[in-house]
Amino acid sequence: MNLNLKRISHRLGYALLAASALLGSHRVALAQEASAPAAAPTKAFKDERALGLLKAMSDTLAGARTLGFKIRGIVPTPSPTGQYVSLFASSRVVMQRPDKLFVAARGDLFPSDIVYDGKTVTAIGVDRKFYAQREAAGGAIEALMTSEQPGSDATRPFLDILVPDPYVFLTKDLLSAFWVGQSIVGGVKTDHLAFTAEGLDWEVWIGAKDKLPRLMVVSYRSGDRQPTFTVEFSDWKLDAPVASQTFNASIPKGAAKIEFKQTDQVK
Repeated sequence: MNLNLKRISHRLGYALLAASALLGSHRVALAQEASAPAAAPTKAFKDERALGLLKAMSDTLAGARTLGFKIRGIVPTPSPTGQYVSLFASSRVVMQRPDKLFVAARGDLFPSDIVYDGKTVTAIGVDRKFYAQREAAGGAIEALMTSEQPGSDATRPFLDILVPDPYVFLTKDLLSAFWVGQSIVGGVKTDHLAFTAEGLDWEVWIGAKDKLPRLMVVSYRSGDRQPTFTVEFSDWKLDAPVASQTFNASIPKGAAKIEFKQTDQVK
């Protein structure tokens, strides 16, 4: 399976509430893929129109020195009975190239923040007064993607579209791509694109004028259960001024420090 696209599904699912999952309030599991019958093979078809629109989105994102946006998502989460229940996730993201990132995660889980100032990654449980902190490898945001240090996955849900070249990242080992049509998402006219990798389908709705992602849906096509993760993007701000204090970690007075957890343990 395409590891990059598999990461997308992980991140779009549980890591939309990155700090919450990281700090251990809930564990969002993905379906086990090996035990179900294999899905019908995907027809290899790569629509140049779809690839061109995805490339335009990538170029728009890569060309901005600062990016700000909001995310709302539905995260399928296993309950004690084994049934997946849907949790509402929301986040606000601010990024400044090359080495600063702020994520405020809210929604059904407890409020939490992730702050990366170029040197240190800090995860804060805003209401529960505890935090985790570690030094970050490298001096750029994308360095977090390949870091093997504990907690590096905390910022990965957003790095999929914030890496220097999202197009290369998203199309590696792609099996199929096609343009579905146009539709309205959040009042914005969009181009609807569909892609597949082995065992995985994903779709993206891209603004027809601004070339920004507006909606993504990622679905497994194998496993006992086949969760679908849905993420909506809004309130985009490109190259807007960002206050320097945005990337200062505000640790609550008296907060207890805990260790980062490997997100591959949150399964």
